[in-house]
Amino acid sequence: MFGRLFNLALLILPWLTLLKIDKFTFKRYLPVLTFSSLIIALISELSKSYNWWKVKKPLVPRLGSDISFIFGPFLVANLWVFKLTYGRPLLYGLLNVIFDYLFAYPLTTLAEKMKIYKMGTMSRFQLFLISIFTAGINYLYQMFIDEALISRKNGN
Repeated sequence: MFGRLFNLALLILPWLTLLKIDKFTFKRYLPVLTFSSLIIALISELSKSYNWWKVKKPLVPRLGSDISFIFGPFLVANLWVFKLTYGRPLLYGLLNVIFDYLFAYPLTTLAEKMKIYKMGTMSRFQLFLISIFTAGINYLYQMFIDEALISRKNGN
């Protein structure tokens, strides 16, 4: 029971921080947030087949991915990182390295102790590298979206 309630809180509570985000910012980054969440969901589904990690009590038991994490803190943190750092790639990279390190090491250890999920064949370092790689892809995708919107606005 505690695991499911925790996952539900994990899904809902981060969204409360979005009361401080304006509508334009949310709309601007929604494509990259959707793209990024899809990538993480696909990686999570692959984790089921390759035993990279196992979510103990997911909100939707048939999914290998934990939607409470993907559409909760991951999506919201991603939005905040883009809002605060987009246009400054070094700052974006540094903030992602810090967040991804915290996720891969102390937060994963805490999650395992709380029996939320357990790492399998994937090491924490590999999780860290995948997170960094995904952050880089996200930044490139946002640049692509911005370029497409500018071209469309200019009629090209």
